[in-house]
Amino acid sequence: MKSGTIGEVGEKVAANYLVAQGFEIIALNYFNEKGYCIGEIDIIARDPRNDQLVFVEVKTRRGQRDSVVPEESITKQKIERVQKAINWFLKKEDKIDASWRIDAISVIVDSQKRKMHIKHIKYIRF
Repeated sequence: MKSGTIGEVGEKVAANYLVAQGFEIIALNYFNEKGYCIGEIDIIARDPRNDQLVFVEVKTRRGQRDSVVPEESITKQKIERVQKAINWFLKKEDKIDASWRIDAISVIVDSQKRKMHIKHIKYIRF
């Protein structure tokens, strides 16, 4: 595996996956200018199929696909923080009326098999 934390590796894998699916990456690790107090968005992308902004939460874990479920660590509180950062982004970029959604991408790094498993979950809601 390349250098960097497991989270950084997962975010790069997720961004590459989205690009391969035709998404345009707008920003990586976006946070407001005041710092992380409002929240952070791992990936902001545009879905070419419907011109929708997609705010992506990436969760990465080591293990085998059958024993690890990274997306289970996405809590209601986490999504609320992401929504605050989304509101900041939409206002700052004058896109308040834009169509958008929150997705999650889970990445499981299976070091034994030297594979990565990617799962894209669209329209996260609590």
